[in-house]
Amino acid sequence: MQSVGADLPEVEASEAGAVTGATQRLVLPRFLRKPARLLMKKEWRLPRYVGLKGMAALFIATATAGTLIGGHGTTVVAALTAWSGLAIDNVLITGQSETSEVDVLAKLAIDSPPSLVTFDVDAARARVETLPWVKQVTLKKFYPDTLQVKLVERTPYAIWQHDGTVSLIDRDGAVIVDDVGDDYAHLPFVVGPGAATRASEFVDLVDGVPALKPRIHAGVLISGRRWNVVLDNGVEILLPEEDPSNALVAVSALQSQNGLLDRDIAAVDLRLPDRLVVRLSDEGQAIRQAALKERDKLAKKKENT
Repeated sequence: MQSVGADLPEVEASEAGAVTGATQRLVLPRFLRKPARLLMKKEWRLPRYVGLKGMAALFIATATAGTLIGGHGTTVVAALTAWSGLAIDNVLITGQSETSEVDVLAKLAIDSPPSLVTFDVDAARARVETLPWVKQVTLKKFYPDTLQVKLVERTPYAIWQHDGTVSLIDRDGAVIVDDVGDDYAHLPFVVGPGAATRASEFVDLVDGVPALKPRIHAGVLISGRRWNVVLDNGVEILLPEEDPSNALVAVSALQSQNGLLDRDIAAVDLRLPDRLVVRLSDEGQAIRQAALKERDKLAKKKENT
C-alpha cells in the first residue's frame, strides 16, 4: 500500500508535464505548414559587410535627423544643389532708371551657397518692392543658373509740401522720395494735408484754363474741402467748394479781358456764388488810400470855389 501510494505523485507529475507541454506547443494552420518546413530547411546567410553598411545607414540617419532638428535642412539642400550646377551665377535686372542695381542686389539678399532651387522668390520680391522708386517687381528663375528681375518704377506726378517737407509723389499720392531735384521742378505743386492723394484733381483744374496755366504756381488744399490757387506773382485765387472749375475759368476770362491778375491785388475771392471779391495788396492799399485822399482834396477845392 505504501509503494503504490508513493508512485502516484510521479504519475500525476508526468501527466501534468504532458498537459503543460501540450498547451505550450505551437500548432500552425494547415496551409502554413508546408511553407514553414521549407523555410526551416533553407540555409540563411547574412550579406557581406552587413554590419558596416548598417553602421553607415545609422550614421546617415543620425546626421539627417540632426540636420532637420537643428533647422539646417535648407542650407544642406542649397549646398548640394549649388554644387551640382544649380547655383545662381547670373542676375539680369531690367526696367531700372532711378533705382540702383547695387540696391536691388542688396535687397535680393542671395545666400551663400547661392542655390537657385532654394532661393525664396516671394520674400525677395517683397524686399525689392520696399525700394523708393520701385512700384512692382517680377522675379523668375531660369534654370540652371539665372535669376531675372524685372522692375516697374513709379512715375513722378507732382510735388507735395506737407509738415515742412517737400516730397515727390506719384499719381496715387504715394511718396517716392523727399529729395526733389531740379529735374522735377516743372511738376504740379500741391500743399497741405491730403493734397497728395488729390493732386490729380488740382491738375484737372489747371488744365481747364490753358491761358492761365503757365502762371499757376501751386494749389493749396484748404481743410480738405476746397482749393486756393497761387499764381507766380503771389496773387491767390480762393475757389469755392462747389464747381471750382467754372470759377477758375471766369477768373481766366477776366484776366484776358482787363488784366485783373496783373493789378496790385492780393487775392480774388470766389467763394460766394453771386459775387467776386478782390482784396488789394499792401501796395495796392497804399495807392488806393493815396488816391482817395487826392480825391477828397479836389472835392474840397471845388466846394471852396
